[in-house]
Amino acid sequence: MASGIVMCAVIVAVIVAATISGGCMEKSGVEVDDEVLEEAREYADPVAENILMAMNEDDYAMYSEDFDQTMKNAMTEAVFDETNAAIRSKIGNYVSKEFWKAESKDRYTLVYYKAKFTDEPADVTVKVVFQEINGTMTVSGLWLNSPELRKP
Repeated sequence: MASGIVMCAVIVAVIVAATISGGCMEKSGVEVDDEVLEEAREYADPVAENILMAMNEDDYAMYSEDFDQTMKNAMTEAVFDETNAAIRSKIGNYVSKEFWKAESKDRYTLVYYKAKFTDEPADVTVKVVFQEINGTMTVSGLWLNSPELRKP
C-alpha cells in the first residue's frame, strides 16, 4: 500500500513538473553557444549541486530555495518527502555530477547533467530548467531519469 502511494506521488510530481514547465519540452531546445553556456554553468552548477545534496539530506528548504513560486507551489514539502523517499529507495544517494549539455527553448534554459548515485550503476540524467524572473535565474523544472527510476 505504501509503495503504491509513493509511486502515485512520483507520478503526480512528474505530471506537475511537466505542467508547470508550460510545454517547454514539446520541441527540443537549441544548444547554446559557448558564451551562453559559460554563463549558464555559473548559475546552474551550484544550484544543481545544492538540489542534489538537499535530496541526500532530506532538506526541503535547501532543495527548494532556488525554485520559482510555481515550482514551490507544486513541489510542497509533503510531495518532496514522498518523492524523495521513492527516488532514494530506487537509486540511493547522490554522489557526483558531470555537466553534459545546455539548451535554450523560448524563455527557458535547460541544463543537463550525468549524475552518479550509490544504487544506480548507470548514469542518472538530471535536467534542471531555469528561467529568469525579476533578474534572478530560478528553477522552473527538475527531472531525474535512469534505468532504475523507470522500473515499476
